Amino acid sequence: MRFEYVPLPPPQDINGMPVYVQNELQRIARFIGGLSEVHESGMYLSSAGTGATMALTTTPTTITAFDTVNSYEEGLIANTTAGTFTFLSTSRFKLAFSASISDHGGGSSEHFIGVYLNNTLIQPTHSITFTGSAYTQMSFMIQNTAQAGDVITLRMSTTSGTDTATFASIDVDVEGKPIDI
Repeated sequence: MRFEYVPLPPPQDINGMPVYVQNELQRIARFIGGLSEVHESGMYLSSAGTGATMALTTTPTTITAFDTVNSYEEGLIANTTAGTFTFLSTSRFKLAFSASISDHGGGSSEHFIGVYLNNTLIQPTHSITFTGSAYTQMSFMIQNTAQAGDVITLRMSTTSGTDTATFASIDVDVEGKPIDI
């Protein structure tokens, strides 16, 4: 996508020239700022090792095992209670996920984590199978685009009917670059 600055037509009256030049300089500054702007946010479990748990079924459920929003949040709104990221402008984004998860009940059923944009799965689900009650590491990265107001959630489900996942750690970072559509 190409960004382009096009000046507005100059005023017909010479007395309007100072205001015109000032307005055009402000437009140029906003244009240049938009080229270098990066939107980013993240959520994680700061009390790592405390075992944040999540009840699972075969229906994907939003992961809310977060308790902290990264301090560098800009251009995205993260909500730890709802487990959501909301875009403030149209962006091309990269999402990085990492977690240490277990089923302390000792199960070995397959579990899935999917990335949803406005309640629609945008990436094939990522599969994880627990081995006993040991913690299993999982990480992945995806790239996609989002419009202003779009919401990302991560959802988890199990093949075993019902289960409980325990997070020793979880970290999700979203970084976006505004795009002109």
